[in-house]
Amino acid sequence: MTTPGGWHAPTAGLAAPRGCGLPNPAGPMARERRVAGPLGLPSAYRPLAAMAFAGAMARLELLTRPSPVLFLCLFASQAGMLVLSPILPDIAREFGISTATAGQLRSVSGGAGGMTAVVLVMARRRPGLRDLLSGGAALVVLGSALSAAAPTFTVLAAAQAVLGVGIGLLVAVGIAAAGQWPAPARRPQVLAWAIAGMPAAWILSMPVVGAVAGIDWRAAWIAVPTLVGLAALALLRLRAPDAASRRKGDCVGAWRRPEVARFATAELLANAAWGSVLTYAGTLLVASYDVSPGVVGVGLGAMAVAMLPATFAARRRAAHASPALLASLTALQGGAVLVLGTVRPAAAVTLGVLALMAFVNGWRSMLASALGMDTAPEDKVTVMAMRAAANQFGYLLGAAAGGLALALAGFPGLGVMLGAMFVAAGLVHVKALLRAPTPTPGEALA
Repeated sequence: MTTPGGWHAPTAGLAAPRGCGLPNPAGPMARERRVAGPLGLPSAYRPLAAMAFAGAMARLELLTRPSPVLFLCLFASQAGMLVLSPILPDIAREFGISTATAGQLRSVSGGAGGMTAVVLVMARRRPGLRDLLSGGAALVVLGSALSAAAPTFTVLAAAQAVLGVGIGLLVAVGIAAAGQWPAPARRPQVLAWAIAGMPAAWILSMPVVGAVAGIDWRAAWIAVPTLVGLAALALLRLRAPDAASRRKGDCVGAWRRPEVARFATAELLANAAWGSVLTYAGTLLVASYDVSPGVVGVGLGAMAVAMLPATFAARRRAAHASPALLASLTALQGGAVLVLGTVRPAAAVTLGVLALMAFVNGWRSMLASALGMDTAPEDKVTVMAMRAAANQFGYLLGAAAGGLALALAGFPGLGVMLGAMFVAAGLVHVKALLRAPTPTPGEALA
């Protein structure tokens, strides 16, 4: 049928003549539609889309490699812990308690993290490393959010227990994953990046925490550990899952090895002292020099910068870590913390001593991790869970002993107490010191 305008209209039951009332089907637009791919892109654009997709996948693959994933996991573990240091005075004022009592929040989280690590050691079956780390990151997010909303000190303590479980999982499994995920030739590099996540958290997070805490201490829990925990969880879920593991042999067998027992005991004492330094350093700066939380955050973040070069420099010694060198570094920290508690002429001097201790601790952490995995290479998760238990129970012991020393004898008493802990940690290795040659300074820096 022909319309008045000369157009052909289809009749009932008949298909419209080709091209009637429509643009030329042979035109360029129709040709592009016929050659379009499944996403509706013209063929001319397909190579560009493929290149963009390949680039996105390559960037995603880089982000899910062991180094960045474990860096962020250990970053999140420290982000959950460091918030307390500059806000302890604010917590004490809000809930009407002493600073020493508020410092026991670290004891709560340390105890929960330590028990979590003990459960990992004793468990007959364990989920895969990715799933364990995912659980740790999720608990850091939950514990931080609950801390921000806590209406009472009791609720805040319960939230810190949840946070401690997450920290325990991230520390124990994160270091073990650095020994299992990469190829052997890449393990020192991945281990260095994983451990570097801890000082990086102090460097990048402390200024943020200090600035936010100056407005509201509760907001500091959201600004850092909650957001970082979510980022770590997202990267972990992009990785392929790991196979679950089953414990072999007697669950306490590793503890019965003399070298493992010495290692765990020394780590308990050393981490007690170092954890107490981290817990009360902010209080020391505020009480001694009357500085603001923002200044404390910037100062402690700058102090942590010293840990990064030490961590990467220690890679060259990780393959030949010795108890003798570990004990020497621990004794050096003991002398430094004694100075920290008794000699405080200016804030710059105190920050300089903290920076020295951080540098030594970065070197020590790298060597201790490598040395611990060498004591039981067939079961790195168990040994690193033991070290994490020593780490967390050490923080529990350090917060309790440090709080007691601070209440009874002030900061000089705190320095003496922590110095004794560091020295005792070095003396645990006395048997190894007597039978193994101590590296020369040139060898230690090689």
